[in-house]
Amino acid sequence: MTDKPLPTDPFFKHTDLTPESAREIVKQGLKGADYGEFYQEVVERESIVKDKGEFTSVSVGDSKSGFGFRVGQEERVGYSFSDVFNEAALKDAVGRARQVLKDKPQAEEKQSPPKVATELYPQQNPMQNMELAEKIAKIDEIEAYVKQLDPRITNVTLQYASTSKNVHIITAEGDSLVDQRPNTALYIRVTLTDKDGKSETGMALTGGPVDCTAVFDESSWKKGAAKALHQAEMLLIAEEAPAGVMDVVLNHGWPAVILHEAIGHGLEGDFNRRGISVYSGKIGQQIAGPEVTVVDQGNLPGERGSLHFDDEGTPTQENVLIENGVLKNYMQDRQNAQLMGVEPTGNGRRQSYAHTPMPRMTNTYFRNGTHDPADIIKSVKDGLYIEDMGGGQVDITSGKFNMNCTLAYRIRDGKLCEPVKGATLVGDGLTVIKSITMVGNDLSIEKSAGMCGKNGQSVVVSCGQPTVRVSNMTVGGSKKQAPKAP
Repeated sequence: MTDKPLPTDPFFKHTDLTPESAREIVKQGLKGADYGEFYQEVVERESIVKDKGEFTSVSVGDSKSGFGFRVGQEERVGYSFSDVFNEAALKDAVGRARQVLKDKPQAEEKQSPPKVATELYPQQNPMQNMELAEKIAKIDEIEAYVKQLDPRITNVTLQYASTSKNVHIITAEGDSLVDQRPNTALYIRVTLTDKDGKSETGMALTGGPVDCTAVFDESSWKKGAAKALHQAEMLLIAEEAPAGVMDVVLNHGWPAVILHEAIGHGLEGDFNRRGISVYSGKIGQQIAGPEVTVVDQGNLPGERGSLHFDDEGTPTQENVLIENGVLKNYMQDRQNAQLMGVEPTGNGRRQSYAHTPMPRMTNTYFRNGTHDPADIIKSVKDGLYIEDMGGGQVDITSGKFNMNCTLAYRIRDGKLCEPVKGATLVGDGLTVIKSITMVGNDLSIEKSAGMCGKNGQSVVVSCGQPTVRVSNMTVGGSKKQAPKAP
C-alpha cells in the first residue's frame, strides 16, 4: 500500500503517460465537478479444479487491465472507461465524461488528502510464493488424504483460486492511492454415499486476503476437510426439517448472511436517498431490541471484506449503523453522501474499471452481546438451530427474504437433537431484528466466503455475528410443526 505509484507498479509499464502527467490530466478533468475520480486496475488470476480424480481446469496468467474516469454534478454522472491506457485514451475519456457538466461555475469537491489505515493485508501477489507444479502436487495430496477419511466417500472436488487486484486511484485534489488486494480460496467438497445408494455432499471453504501458502497449509486444509466431511455425514442421516413458526437460534459466523442480505442492503445510502428502503427516514428511531448493534467496518485487519480505501479513494472506517437498537447511520459513497448532506463512509465500491461505484457493504456484523451461546440454546424449549446457511432470494430494498439452511438441528428442551435438512427461513429484515431476543458473546466473522451482487455488479464482502436467538420466525420445510401450546 503506497500513496502514489512506484516505478515497480504495473500501471505505467506500457504507456506514454507518467504518474505526474496522469495526475495533472485528471485534476484538470475534475474541475467543476462535485465529485469524481480516476480509477485504474490491473488484475491477475489463476485457478485449478480437480473433480472425479481428474484436473478439469488449470488456468494461469489470466489478466486484464483498464481504467475509468468519472465526473459527477448533483445527480448527473459522466463515466468513460477503456482497456487501453495512454494519453490519448485518458484525454478522450475525460472529454466524454465531462459532457454531463453544466456550463456554470461549480464548487470543486473539497477533499482532504487521504489518510490510509495501517496495513490490513499483505501487499504482494498471493500467487507467487508457490510454483504451479507445487500447487498441483498439493491438490493431489489433499485429495488422497480426504478420500481415506471415510470408505463411503465417492467423490472429492477441490477448487483453488487466487486473485491479485492492483488498484490506482487519483482524486480531485490530484492525490494518488495505490493498493494491492489479494484474495485466495480453497474449496473442498466431499460426497458420501451410503449402502442404500443415498448420497449427500458437504462443503468447506478456506482462505481470505492471504497468500496461496495459507490455503495449502496442512492445518488449514485438514480443518476444511473435516468440516466438509462432518456436514456430509450429518446430511446423510438428517430428517426433513419441520415447517411452522418457531424460535430459531442462528450459529455464529456465516449465518449472518441473513443480516447482510435482509438488513444490510437496506442501510445503503442510495436506497435511502431515494426513499425506497424500509429504513428510509428512520434515523434516530428504535428499530430493534437494545442488544442489537450492527456495524459495517472496512478497516478490520485480515478480514475478507476489508480495504485500505474504497474504490473512490475514501479510507475505510468503522460505521455503526444500528446502536443498541437505534438506527444511527447509512453506508455512503461520495455521490449519495453529498446529495444527503453527510460525509462519505468509505463504502463506494465497484466490480471493475468498467463500472461506476455505489454504496456497498464491506465487513458487516452484529457486535457481541452478553449471553453465553449455550445459555441461548438452553432458553429454547422447541425450535431450530441453524448451523450453516446456503443461498436464497432477497428483495434488497424491502428486506423480504427466503433463505436456505444447509444444515440445522432440532432444539428440544434446551438441547440440540437430531440434524435436519431442507429448512428455509422466510421473513423480512425489519421484523427479524425486532425479534432478536438474545445475542451471544462469541462473535465470528466469516473470512473465506462472501460475494455480494447489486445492480449487476459483484464485489467481495464478509459478514459475521455471535450466536443469535430470533423469536417466532417462519420456517419452511416438508414436515409440519405441531402448534405451540397456549
